[in-house]
Amino acid sequence: MQTSGFIALLGAIFISRLLNEKAYKSLSDEEKLRLMDGFSSNRTYSMIPLIVLIGAYFLLMKVEAVDKGILSLTYFLLLAVFIITRIVFNQRKLTSLNLPDSYKSKFKLSQIISLVGVAWFFYTIFSPLALS
Repeated sequence: MQTSGFIALLGAIFISRLLNEKAYKSLSDEEKLRLMDGFSSNRTYSMIPLIVLIGAYFLLMKVEAVDKGILSLTYFLLLAVFIITRIVFNQRKLTSLNLPDSYKSKFKLSQIISLVGVAWFFYTIFSPLALS
């Protein structure tokens, strides 16, 4: 079952990238410039909360007094909140940049495909643990 999760994750990333590239190519030069400028600071700082979350998770996994099940559940709930927040932020940013609706819908679809791939990946990893 974990193999299907890994395949789903890779497939989702690949399909998501293809959709993003196709959508990007449909933009005019001016729209591409607005897109790159609009997300420049986003690319720099968006990974900081994720790195902190992952670091805290691995540090707390080494603490004996912490319930590993509750820690893992909290981690994945916070990860889901982070992903949903990023999706909402990205959609608002694309709207503020006045990009075409066709680009925004393809971008949203690529994010949903990525999210489904990641969700299936984690489900296949943790569902055997929940059943045992």
